[in-house]
Amino acid sequence: MSRTATAHGDAFDTLLGALAAEPGGGARAYERLRERLLALLRVYVPAEADALADVVLDRLARRIAEGVAIDDVRAYALGIARLVVKEARAREMRQRDAAADPTLVPDADDDDRETRDAALAALRACLAQIDAAARALILAYYGADGGARIRERQRLADACGSTLNALRNRALRLRVRIEECLKRRLGDGGLA
Repeated sequence: MSRTATAHGDAFDTLLGALAAEPGGGARAYERLRERLLALLRVYVPAEADALADVVLDRLARRIAEGVAIDDVRAYALGIARLVVKEARAREMRQRDAAADPTLVPDADDDDRETRDAALAALRACLAQIDAAARALILAYYGADGGARIRERQRLADACGSTLNALRNRALRLRVRIEECLKRRLGDGGLA
């Protein structure tokens, strides 16, 4: 039996213990569970199936180690797998949308480079017009990606002494002010 790179230590041992009641013991039950997960994941995300199976098993092992009461380990693992598939598809969709966004694709054309440089200069000027605290807030609010974004926004809300919803509204108001400033500086056709 091979131990995955992600499920290790006490959590892995706890997972094997939870699977020990299965026929053939924990190690064989673990391998059967991993094969079942691979079969499921290969249908939905074939390129990432091996890595995502390890993610599922790691999450399962952590949940068991945390003391979560699980009646049916295999069914619980399949539920985690469904969530992991949703996350992978959402990530893939974000990447596809980003690749299709012409504002994110670098252009070699000098005119486009000049336009982009002018837009960046206008953005810097607009950011300079707001106070330092608001500038730091908006840059931090939009600065992170994925799970880091959620943690950063929660940290910002805590630091401001407000809720996430109040923080979101404040950031939206700041963003509208910055966009209006950009429109004025670049003209109506300056923003796509």
